[in-house]
Amino acid sequence: VVDSPILPAVIELLKCKTIQMISAAAMVVAKLLTATDNVERIVELGAVAGMVDMIYSDIIEARTCGIKILYIILSDRPHLRKHALNRKLMDEMFRIVKSPIHADLALNVIEIGCQEPEYWITAIPELICLSKKEDHGVQRKVIVMMSKLCRNKGCAQIIVENGGLSLLVDMAGHDNGEIALHAITSLSSLATGSDERIQAIFKSGIMVKVPILLDHHKENIRKQTCNALFKFIDGSLERIGCIMFTDTTMEKVIHLLNSDPCWLVRMECLKIVWKMIETGHRYLIMSLVDRGSIEAICSVVVCSDEDMTMMALNALESILKLGIAE
Repeated sequence: VVDSPILPAVIELLKCKTIQMISAAAMVVAKLLTATDNVERIVELGAVAGMVDMIYSDIIEARTCGIKILYIILSDRPHLRKHALNRKLMDEMFRIVKSPIHADLALNVIEIGCQEPEYWITAIPELICLSKKEDHGVQRKVIVMMSKLCRNKGCAQIIVENGGLSLLVDMAGHDNGEIALHAITSLSSLATGSDERIQAIFKSGIMVKVPILLDHHKENIRKQTCNALFKFIDGSLERIGCIMFTDTTMEKVIHLLNSDPCWLVRMECLKIVWKMIETGHRYLIMSLVDRGSIEAICSVVVCSDEDMTMMALNALESILKLGIAE
């Protein structure tokens, strides 16, 4: 089929004005692109270009078909992205996603495009704007993309420079648990950056949200919040002070360490308390003891997790060395 006159004729049908013919031709081309090794030859004949052209069609059904099949092709054959993706197409996807029609489909293509670094500078500001749209479905998809992008050092910096921190802090308090979780995960990833970035996270108001998140009914949100706190305090007494003396944050952490029904949450809480104790700062440790940390640490000494037991014992040993415990 690839080397016969049939394929050029089928590709030509993609320009037809009848949706039935367009859909049938598109399905044939898509199957050939995903089921054969002779992809380059099919691309040379204009198959991918024909699919992309469908996206700009005046026929709504043709656009739908074009976006769907383009997503399938780009998912199955990543090396075809260089033939299909370009700035114009990405701009068109962002234009489409702002309308009620095809938003989900366009976001799927945008997600693939965001895997390519050359589109980060223009795509990330658009994603930040999209996240403000009053549509939980769009917000959820965008924040999932953001959480993946935050793991990349270069991409994370672009997010910060375009006001992403304030956005993520706002999203951390979202009514939708999945959106809140991905926002916290994103902030946790961003916390691996410089001290300046950590301070920027604090200034964005995250500590106002934390006590509420620690009380959240979903254990994965409590766990991820504690994980983020652990990263926030890593390596700095100043950072620890931002958490230690903010409202009821440490009281809640110690309470969760002592009684949360999820042991994964308690492990994350133990890591926070242990990190603070390991600073050796007498006043800090006394403050933790006054808030009931010894009882909380003792509550996790006997457990099935050897690492957790050792961490708890080390924390207690550090307290005893200072002669603080009665």
